[in-house]
Amino acid sequence: MDHTHTGARCRTVRHVNTHEGALRCDTYGTIRYEVDNLDRHLVFVDWDNEISVVVFPQEIELVAADEQLAA
Repeated sequence: MDHTHTGARCRTVRHVNTHEGALRCDTYGTIRYEVDNLDRHLVFVDWDNEISVVVFPQEIELVAADEQLAA
Protein backbone atom coordinates (compact mmCIF):
# COMPACT_ATOMS: atom_id res chain seq x y z
CA MET A 1 0.00 0.00 0.00
CA ASP A 2 1.35 3.38 -1.05
CA HIS A 3 0.53 6.42 1.10
CA THR A 4 2.57 8.91 -0.96
CA HIS A 5 -0.50 10.89 -2.04
CA THR A 6 -2.65 10.28 1.05
CA GLY A 7 -4.67 13.41 1.78
CA ALA A 8 -4.04 14.92 -1.66
CA ARG A 9 -7.03 16.41 -3.44
CA CYS A 10 -7.97 15.12 -6.88
CA ARG A 11 -10.76 15.34 -9.44
CA THR A 12 -12.14 13.08 -12.13
CA VAL A 13 -11.09 13.97 -15.67
CA ARG A 14 -14.07 12.16 -17.23
CA HIS A 15 -17.31 10.42 -16.25
CA VAL A 16 -16.54 7.24 -14.27
CA ASN A 17 -19.07 4.47 -13.60
CA THR A 18 -18.44 2.60 -10.33
CA HIS A 19 -20.25 -0.08 -8.36
CA GLU A 20 -21.28 2.65 -5.88
CA GLY A 21 -22.66 4.97 -8.55
CA ALA A 22 -21.53 7.42 -11.20
CA LEU A 23 -18.78 9.98 -10.69
CA ARG A 24 -19.31 12.92 -13.02
CA CYS A 25 -16.44 14.73 -14.67
CA ASP A 26 -14.89 17.25 -12.23
CA THR A 27 -15.99 15.37 -9.10
CA TYR A 28 -13.54 16.21 -6.31
CA GLY A 29 -12.20 13.88 -3.65
CA THR A 30 -9.37 13.06 -1.26
CA ILE A 31 -6.95 10.21 -1.91
CA ARG A 32 -6.84 7.64 0.89
CA TYR A 33 -4.18 5.29 -0.55
CA GLU A 34 -2.82 3.63 -3.71
CA VAL A 35 -2.28 -0.07 -4.30
CA ASP A 36 -1.03 -2.42 -7.01
CA ASN A 37 -3.37 -5.36 -7.62
CA LEU A 38 -3.14 -7.92 -10.42
CA ASP A 39 -0.63 -5.74 -12.30
CA ARG A 40 -2.94 -2.71 -12.10
CA HIS A 41 -2.31 0.48 -10.16
CA LEU A 42 -5.44 1.58 -8.28
CA VAL A 43 -6.24 4.69 -6.26
CA PHE A 44 -8.76 4.59 -3.39
CA VAL A 45 -10.52 7.94 -3.08
CA ASP A 46 -13.07 9.37 -0.64
CA TRP A 47 -15.20 11.51 -2.95
CA ASP A 48 -16.95 14.70 -1.86
CA ASN A 49 -20.31 13.16 -2.85
CA GLU A 50 -19.81 10.60 -0.03
CA ILE A 51 -18.81 7.72 -2.33
CA SER A 52 -15.55 5.90 -1.51
CA VAL A 53 -14.28 3.80 -4.41
CA VAL A 54 -11.21 2.70 -6.29
CA VAL A 55 -10.38 4.37 -9.62
CA PHE A 56 -7.56 4.08 -12.13
CA PRO A 57 -4.89 6.81 -12.10
CA GLN A 58 -5.75 7.86 -15.66
CA GLU A 59 -9.30 8.72 -14.50
CA ILE A 60 -8.13 11.41 -12.04
CA GLU A 61 -5.69 14.26 -11.69
CA LEU A 62 -4.22 15.90 -8.62
CA VAL A 63 -5.38 19.45 -7.95
CA ALA A 64 -3.82 22.25 -5.95
CA ALA A 65 -5.82 23.63 -3.03
CA ASP A 66 -6.13 27.06 -4.68
CA GLU A 67 -7.34 25.47 -7.95
CA GLN A 68 -10.25 23.82 -6.15
CA LEU A 69 -11.31 27.10 -4.55
CA ALA A 70 -11.50 28.71 -7.98
CA ALA A 71 -13.70 25.92 -9.40
